[in-house]
Amino acid sequence: MPSFEQAGEYLKKYLKHAIKTKIRSALISHFAAFWYVYAIIIAAFLLFYLIAAAISSSQSVAAQSLVSDKYLPPQIYISNLGDTITSNFGERIDPVTGAQSFHDGIDLGLPLGTPVASSTDGVVTKVSYPKSTDPASTKDAGIYVSIQSTDPDLEKAVNRYLHLRDAYVITGQTVKKGQIIGLSGNSGKSTGPHLHYELIPDQEDAVDPTPFIATMSQILDVASDAAFTAMEDIDWSNMTGNDYQSDQMLYVSNTYMSTEAPAFTSQGTVYIRDLNGGTIISSGGTSVGGGSVGPIIQVPDTLGTLTNPFFIKYAPYAMAEEDRSGVKASITLAQMALESAYGRSDICNNLFGIKANSKWTGPTCSVNTNEQDSDGVYTIRAKFRAYSSFAASIADHSSFLLENPRYRTALSKSNPYAFANELQRATYATDLQYANKLKSIMRSQNLVSLDRDRGINPSTGKPWQDVPYNVAPPVATTPPITSTPSPEASAAPNMSDQFVITFGIQQVYGDYAKIYHNKTVNGHVVRTPSTLIDPYSGQPVFNLVDYNNVVNLTTGEVQPPSMYVKDVPDAIAVTLSSSGSDDLNVIKVDYIKGQY
Repeated sequence: MPSFEQAGEYLKKYLKHAIKTKIRSALISHFAAFWYVYAIIIAAFLLFYLIAAAISSSQSVAAQSLVSDKYLPPQIYISNLGDTITSNFGERIDPVTGAQSFHDGIDLGLPLGTPVASSTDGVVTKVSYPKSTDPASTKDAGIYVSIQSTDPDLEKAVNRYLHLRDAYVITGQTVKKGQIIGLSGNSGKSTGPHLHYELIPDQEDAVDPTPFIATMSQILDVASDAAFTAMEDIDWSNMTGNDYQSDQMLYVSNTYMSTEAPAFTSQGTVYIRDLNGGTIISSGGTSVGGGSVGPIIQVPDTLGTLTNPFFIKYAPYAMAEEDRSGVKASITLAQMALESAYGRSDICNNLFGIKANSKWTGPTCSVNTNEQDSDGVYTIRAKFRAYSSFAASIADHSSFLLENPRYRTALSKSNPYAFANELQRATYATDLQYANKLKSIMRSQNLVSLDRDRGINPSTGKPWQDVPYNVAPPVATTPPITSTPSPEASAAPNMSDQFVITFGIQQVYGDYAKIYHNKTVNGHVVRTPSTLIDPYSGQPVFNLVDYNNVVNLTTGEVQPPSMYVKDVPDAIAVTLSSSGSDDLNVIKVDYIKGQY
């Protein structure tokens, strides 16, 4: 579609050409009536042409102004939004009827049960569970949710999400952008699992939503990849013992692109809210409706330069192990990093290079390893302890130190730097720079802040000071073996190009609606419940809207569903940077520590 200016130039050229035409007057005099009608047709054509160009231009401007973090894609679980679109906005051949029709939204081909998120802050204006008595248009949409934006900049835009499998909201409920409102499905008139998504600005005709969400989709692809990885390391207590239990679901809780993100807190709060209403009914460390959360391990907010993903991942394990065994978390993490090259070269899950002597009765692995003495570095083949997991290796490392008499002096040291010196004196490793390397790693990531004393000498109230290792290092005849921190740890991003996406985690659980039956057994009336089934969909009833539909068709005593949402908002923060280029890079990932 040409621009308004291009259409105007076209009109000017046409008029100039008409004036210069020599036969104009003759034709007009002989065929006046014909040319009068013809001129009207041309004028009408040009008028509509200019209007169309102006509309196209205004839509382009509108699209540019609304492509922002105010509109989020309706899902983050499938990368590359454009590749998931199975049917675009506009004229198409209806896949069911085969007739020409206008498609008011876009179809995203999603696996059944993919979490669907609200694209804007808003209020739920409609939750539809079709009934057999509904008109075809209602039944065709399947289970759907309609949300009207409350953001004044979005002019009361309405977003509709059709063909769902489940809805996690009810009419009148307030939702935030990014909040999960249901799961994708195949309900209604549908040829396969998908989400039909519509955007209707100011209660007018639907518009193509692709430009509004495509840019944010690309940004969230990068951030959510990192968030999903971090979610695997969050200790989540499943809500078991219920009729219904969803997976843990990641959602976008906040975007900070034009404003500065608040300081991330590593200790989260668990909120339990009523799914059929949204009301918060519990918060803190105790859950309701089945299941509970354990003690929370809090990482200090002032973590210095703790940015390396290796330490971010294993800090909670090392801190929990210090609570159990007394072995300082900073020592555990530094040894892990040095002995395993930051997790890249573990030996059968052995992160600490502990060899298997004659007293070890567990599984082993034999590999080549480097040793060092005053003559230099040499290679031997040695047998190492093997473990089923990294967690088992961390636990055995503490036991190894505690059970071995030669590490008593090291264990007696409250100063973590003195602890490192004593490990080398006790010949934990043959590397003549072992203590210095451990201390260098501890300082580079401020690992001592993770210790129970938070790196503070309780007798002075000041940070622990390094204790130099009093053995002069020899002149190495061979370059010493070093462990280099991962590139993420040493990156120095351009701070002016940074922005932050935060993610929450939620899980839906609870009990379906019930219907009670009376049955006489041995002369006694026994009252037993069974799950209430929606006769139209054949599915158990857990949403209050669906329950209100079904209860009107039911005779007998019924009980409404009891469904809850366990939610930890802002559980993960992903910092992105363009670093002066067109590519986005993850430069930092923070996540809550402990058990939830």
